Amino acid sequence: MEDVSPHNRISLLDEHTANRIAAGEVVERPASVVKELVENSIDAGATQIFVTLEEGGKELIKIVDNGCGMTRDDAVLSLQRHATSKIRDAEDLESISTLGFRGEALPSIASVSVVEIVTKCEESDGVRLEVEAGTITNLETVGAPQGTTISVRKLFFNTPARLKFLKSSSTELSHITDIIGWFAMAYPSIHFRLMHNNREVVASHGTGVRINSITQVMGKDTAKQLAPVSFETPVMKVEGFVSNPQLTKVNRRDQIFFVNGRPIKSRTVTHALDQAYRGLLPPGRFAVAVLFIELVPQLVDVNVHPTKTEVKFSSENEIHSAVHRAVNDALMHGAAAPTITRSSSINVQQHRLVSDLRLRPDEPQYRQGSFAQPSETDIAAFKQALSERREMAVSEVTSIDDPFVWTKGAGVPMEESPVPEADFEAVRTVGLNGVKVIGQARNLYILAQCDDGVLIIDQHVAHERVLFDRMMRAREQHGIAIQGLVVPITLSLSARESAIVSQRLPEIKKAGYELESFGTNTYVMRGAPATVKLDEAENTLRDMIGELVDLSISKHLLIRPDQVLITASCKMAVKAGESLTMEEMERLVDDLLKTENPFVCPHGRPIIISLSNWELDRKFHRA
Repeated sequence: MEDVSPHNRISLLDEHTANRIAAGEVVERPASVVKELVENSIDAGATQIFVTLEEGGKELIKIVDNGCGMTRDDAVLSLQRHATSKIRDAEDLESISTLGFRGEALPSIASVSVVEIVTKCEESDGVRLEVEAGTITNLETVGAPQGTTISVRKLFFNTPARLKFLKSSSTELSHITDIIGWFAMAYPSIHFRLMHNNREVVASHGTGVRINSITQVMGKDTAKQLAPVSFETPVMKVEGFVSNPQLTKVNRRDQIFFVNGRPIKSRTVTHALDQAYRGLLPPGRFAVAVLFIELVPQLVDVNVHPTKTEVKFSSENEIHSAVHRAVNDALMHGAAAPTITRSSSINVQQHRLVSDLRLRPDEPQYRQGSFAQPSETDIAAFKQALSERREMAVSEVTSIDDPFVWTKGAGVPMEESPVPEADFEAVRTVGLNGVKVIGQARNLYILAQCDDGVLIIDQHVAHERVLFDRMMRAREQHGIAIQGLVVPITLSLSARESAIVSQRLPEIKKAGYELESFGTNTYVMRGAPATVKLDEAENTLRDMIGELVDLSISKHLLIRPDQVLITASCKMAVKAGESLTMEEMERLVDDLLKTENPFVCPHGRPIIISLSNWELDRKFHRA
């Protein structure tokens, strides 16, 4: 036998180590476990899939289905890597029709947790397996109904580095809620139920009607503003639902795409959707869309990424064209028509009360092709310049790292200029003395002059700072003034939104919204802050909830204690694009100068940019 050279440095990893490495790709968080196991249940032909969680899945994930089940030998073999019933050879990868196929999920999950599997198929007795860190510790015959029950406990107990990166229970629950909601919409004939700490979070009763499942997942208020889309070619079909332009969101979280029943992310589909809505939506707002793309398996490659959320189409142009055609046809055949609301008869030109500083925008009207669209190059250059300008302005506000701290009397931050070192400090700041409003530029910025130079003030973030400081003082002194609603407003939220609202309900109430639970994923608003117009109270609250969801889930940020007030002030503030009277601008600037920090909004964006008299004179060669 040939001896192994002591100089060799490459060795073959054992099966246990290989499984733990694979788990790092497949099992990112509790939601990854739920996704993989639910996909197995769907592939097994289940008509009922019940998911039970404890502490966001960190303590327990239990999946119960009534699928075909497994025999004793299959159950043992399923814990081996690359053991699968979905494919037989490499040629099958070209026409995958199931959700799972790699044979990596179950062994990867078992290698980083404690797993119990109870399963029974029609032809054999039930069997129970107990697995710890990938090793079978118990195998026995038991009585069980047909189907499979998998319980996962102590996730990542043997990988502490991964364990410490898990988020809060509410954040992990939100990710799982998304996944169950996606599958409920894609498979309306399956009865899904998600329970968390003995509370029902999602329930889709398997009626077989897709709009029913969408309603149960996204809420009635959203579903009733969706229009069906449909387009078909010999090799593909696009169907689903999109919102009318009056229903928009602050982010893309409610744009959900499926390919052959698989939830995916696709820039091609996203771009096609954006192009269909081009000219119909206000800037920074996004449509709601649930689109299902069915095409022959040979035209899509799902074996691109271990999580299987990324796919590759054989013809991106055909997919883009089909999605654009489907959505555009729906919009042009009535879905884009504006709806009549109870506030439509109100004269939008009526005088606004300046004393209340209710600087709120009238709803803009958009028509397809009503304004020129800048090129992508122009947009990219503008965004880059704007980003650099903001970074420079924020960094100049204070000498410390916290952009929310400002020293009274520090002056307005200035842009860098080629000034000799000896003279730089003399022109670095502009004092806020003798401020006088001159006018408004582009319905975005307030122009003002002062003793030391010229000021450009962002009207939206200025009002945001004023409202935030006002609400903070009111909360600390006597509470925010609330106006009661004559007719309470019922909000039907998605399961994801409801989870955030239930967690943040005390803070939302402190922000001036009288909100109370009224059943599963339903809340009743009985009052709103006095600074909000009553006919805008519902939309303002919905936008606020949407931003809280985005902050806590999409961006994985640690929510600041005053985040609800920060978000509320942003949604209540005057918007960019609104024309203000001179009296309104003067009142806004006066209130801004009385705040603790008139230079940075609660989000950290700059409010004022200045140009000193010295710099003006130098530009015109007067200095």
